[in-house]
Amino acid sequence: MSSADGPPPLSLRPFPVADQKPKNLAEFIARVNAQPGGFRAVTEAKLREELKNSESSDGAADEDEDMSDAGPENEVAEKDPNVARMEVLKNIDIAGNTALLTLDSMSLLLSKQNPTQAGLTLSQQLRDMVGIGTLGADRLHDSNVTPAKTKDQEAVAMGWTIMEINKTRDSAEDAAAFLEKEIAAESKYWEDIVSVKKAGWSVCKVPQERHTLGVRFGFSEAAPEFKNSGLAPMRRGDDGSTDLDFGRLGGVSEALVVTYERDGKVIGRSTTRSASEDGSLESRILEARNTIFSQELWHELTKESRSLAAYDVKPEGKKLTCQADEKTKITLELLPLESCPSHDQDLPENGLAEKTSMVLHILLSYAHRYNELMRIRPVPPHISRTARQQSYALLRPVLARTMYLKNIEDSTQYVGQLVKTLQKAGLPSSVVLRTAQATASDPGPRGPNQLSASQTLVRNLLQTQDFTLDVTIVPGVSFIIRARAFSFPVTATYYYILLPPSSPLPALCPPWAEGYPSVQALGDYLRTAISRVLTNHFYSTLASSSSSKPSGAAQNNNNNNNGNDNDNNNNNNTNNADSKAIQNDVKFTLSLDHEGDDNDNATTPMGNLSLSLIMTEEQTGNPITWTWSLAAGRQSETRPAADIVQSLPGMQATLN
Repeated sequence: MSSADGPPPLSLRPFPVADQKPKNLAEFIARVNAQPGGFRAVTEAKLREELKNSESSDGAADEDEDMSDAGPENEVAEKDPNVARMEVLKNIDIAGNTALLTLDSMSLLLSKQNPTQAGLTLSQQLRDMVGIGTLGADRLHDSNVTPAKTKDQEAVAMGWTIMEINKTRDSAEDAAAFLEKEIAAESKYWEDIVSVKKAGWSVCKVPQERHTLGVRFGFSEAAPEFKNSGLAPMRRGDDGSTDLDFGRLGGVSEALVVTYERDGKVIGRSTTRSASEDGSLESRILEARNTIFSQELWHELTKESRSLAAYDVKPEGKKLTCQADEKTKITLELLPLESCPSHDQDLPENGLAEKTSMVLHILLSYAHRYNELMRIRPVPPHISRTARQQSYALLRPVLARTMYLKNIEDSTQYVGQLVKTLQKAGLPSSVVLRTAQATASDPGPRGPNQLSASQTLVRNLLQTQDFTLDVTIVPGVSFIIRARAFSFPVTATYYYILLPPSSPLPALCPPWAEGYPSVQALGDYLRTAISRVLTNHFYSTLASSSSSKPSGAAQNNNNNNNGNDNDNNNNNNTNNADSKAIQNDVKFTLSLDHEGDDNDNATTPMGNLSLSLIMTEEQTGNPITWTWSLAAGRQSETRPAADIVQSLPGMQATLN
């Protein structure tokens, strides 16, 4: 088959590779050394064996190759070289003849137009046979293009070109204007973003919108329903302004309002922040942060109020009310800033309402910090980190503090009235109030998992609060009233009587070791104890002035006092501690009573010390009474009680 019959056949043989035999002696030595054992392992027997194996493998490969390519190889091998040479020469002659014929044809065609140049390439045989210029060529159809039409087409093309250029120019101007507008909008948007970042706010990607930036204005330790609402996407408006999507906040600014009412009249109201007139992005984010904090505070207060129903904390519509005392009521309400009542500076308890509002906000911030500390602090493996208390202690400390201040006022007024009554009777009685002050923490360096100084101060304020009253009845007889205010598990104040070792009260009137739960119960004990102490004191005075002391007087005095305890405990308004002392047939009764009706439930007495002398002889029908009172408009004895007691023996003798 000659090459003129078609393209050469596609060969399926692999490309030849270089001979893998060593090129020189150095390569051969390197190969031998690379084999295991090197030249030491080369033996004559081993070389013969390898030579035999290589010959057998080469024979098998040649056999496979002969089996696969037996037909074509036999044909190539059987073709005569002379025949192949003749075929190549034949193909060369054909190609040369074809080229000469083509050259003669083109030269003859061009000889009509340019005979001089065409005659150089025209063969002599063809020149002699047909001559020069005998072959021509012409177009079948003439062109209808005229110069006028060409000029018109050029004008049309120029017009279209100018129109497209103008259109391109207008598009470029529109694109430039659009880009300038976009650049201005983007610049304004990113200026807001940078200002928010510089202001300290956390800027991050929105979880569900990876191409949208958001600002985190919430609190990381807030309740889950408020923590998820603390991220607002910052979307760019058409004019470059930043639109904040506050979600459930709804764009309404709210604040907590604390109101104090007394007898139905407002006596104090906390101030609320005014609506921000500044439309900057930072002010809007800050307003959203304040709003979500107020909403969480209201949510936690509502949640806590369910466990404070025993302390007169109850919801009234959209308000929370708690009774501070018989006449004062505290009202909590979450209102939009536009609906908040105007602040009246003339209300007397504005400061108290403002302090209450501030304390509630501080306690919620303290709860957030405490949650953070519990989250980062290592805990035992059996304690779950997700467990949190049911409700924060926000309103309970406020109620405890209110009750604490009221108990200080009531107990001080109560004991003060008793002491003033004793002082009016000429007795050297006194009372001193001592309150514990909250100590600030040490501002020194602290560990990473320890509370800060401000948190420690708040924690100290939440601890049990104590106050004491140092009471002196007569010289040598004194005691301390210690009041402890508890917040958990119940909010109450207990009063404990602390006696010095040398006090006669354990024998005369021992106090209750468990403490007294109210000022009224404390007053019952104080009146009884003071009556017995004064009776014992005046008896000792009479005994020291007499030459002989009755042996059974003291025992009779204590027995009579103990016999009257049951009657004193059953009387709500008066608790008389009756004691009798007999000195030379003189009998007198000393009592410290409330003034007022039996239905009067006031815990503070008007202060009345009644000293009565009752004659035991049959000639006397009516008792003689001396009264020392602080009540206005009531007659009170002017002489000291000690002088009257000293004059009782002589008066008794005169009456007899």
